Amino acid sequence: MESSVSRRSALVLTGAAVGGVAAGRPREHADLVLHSGTVWTGNGTARAVAVKGMRIVAVGSDEHVLEWAGDRTRRVDLRGAFVGPGFRDQHTHLVQTALTGAGAETYRPVWKPYDEGEAFESRRRNGKRHLEIHARGETPVDNCTRSPVTEKMKNDLLVMQEEVARQGISTVVEAGLRDLGALDALFQLADEGRLKVRFLVRVGWGCLEEAARMGLRTGVGNEWVKVLGVKLYSDGWLGPRTAALRRPYTDDPYGFPREGVLFLEQERADRDVARARELGFNVTTHAIGDRGLKVTLNAYERAGVSPRDRWAVEHVQVAEDDLLERMIRRGVIASIQLSFATTDQRFAGDALGEKRLRYAYRWRDMLRARMPMVGGSDFGNEVLDPLWGLQRVVTRTEFDGTPPGGWMPDQRLDVPAALRLITSKAAFASYEERQRGTVSPGRYADLVVLKENPLTMPPERIAAATRLMTVTNGKITSETPVRYPPTA
Repeated sequence: MESSVSRRSALVLTGAAVGGVAAGRPREHADLVLHSGTVWTGNGTARAVAVKGMRIVAVGSDEHVLEWAGDRTRRVDLRGAFVGPGFRDQHTHLVQTALTGAGAETYRPVWKPYDEGEAFESRRRNGKRHLEIHARGETPVDNCTRSPVTEKMKNDLLVMQEEVARQGISTVVEAGLRDLGALDALFQLADEGRLKVRFLVRVGWGCLEEAARMGLRTGVGNEWVKVLGVKLYSDGWLGPRTAALRRPYTDDPYGFPREGVLFLEQERADRDVARARELGFNVTTHAIGDRGLKVTLNAYERAGVSPRDRWAVEHVQVAEDDLLERMIRRGVIASIQLSFATTDQRFAGDALGEKRLRYAYRWRDMLRARMPMVGGSDFGNEVLDPLWGLQRVVTRTEFDGTPPGGWMPDQRLDVPAALRLITSKAAFASYEERQRGTVSPGRYADLVVLKENPLTMPPERIAAATRLMTVTNGKITSETPVRYPPTA
């Protein structure tokens, strides 16, 4: 049922937004008014939204919101277009990718029909890399550097952010930064007023001590760049059979250890987690297999984690009920990747077997159990585009329509639930739920405008929707219409 926004709520401001509470005609004019559309607030719908400075000042009917328009207000007639909270991606490797000098095309989604031979060899290479790292007694996030900031580094970051903004994304989380020089560069770009995307940074474990010496901890930063925490790495990946399982893999295509690779033995996990807490860093840990997840939760519990900490686990791909119950009890957030189930359908059954597969990629089970959850792409391993991920998580089919009806269709999410994973719930996981993640008066103006309405369009066409505008911190960061239909 569609809900409406009352006259009063359309005109109420917070002190941080403009400086008072308004009733009747506003005392000041907005900088931007979007009207005559469908504004999905995150909870209901309205027709229009007004922005002044960095904040939303009004949400409601066209009549009331247009009262905010003055001679210098930019008015945008949406002509029925959809407006929602700006997309947030809670797990990317965008900054680390930019440091390689990647071109703009790197960040654009491209769909290729599945090639089993190519995929098999890629998984084998990744598995060998995991074994080599493990043999050295390391994890994939143990190395750290602090490169000098150069104009090339800054320009490469700007190339990346242009493509991110075009895709409707306002905020990204860098999951495990291994070069603190890039963080220096981001802070410089913020000071220069050149950022269009918000960057929340989790440093890799190897950078923790240096980050602390730099005076960093969770929450340090500004409206554009902020330290979110630290990332640890418990186990490998399911594809190459290096995710750590409590029982051996059903198959053995690569000849790797049958129970996977555990990068963090319990003693080290306990020590690392305790140190991160001591230094004031929010913790997330890569844990794909159930054994990796168990070790992670043991360490979290021994460190006294509680719901107020908002610690997370990345991926959570294999988890029986006992592990989910422990996460729920402690308020540990499941950071899932919207495209993973669709990608992994090709090998997950062989790897886990039919019985254990019931406890894999349990996104809907998690929501039903009221587990705190967020969504991300894991760009660097998957495409960035949030609409591609959204279509996959609500259909559980690949873009060629396989399998018909969706893979493990009982775990499909509905569109509103999936959208919240990359808007309001992601804001909560970043301690920003009172400032961002919904379209509400007083919140920062992070918005995306789509030509089509993802709530009403056929789910199998969501990935091809057109981005018309992105707004972040009240600034229009993209208004070139773009669409990326997934075609071979």
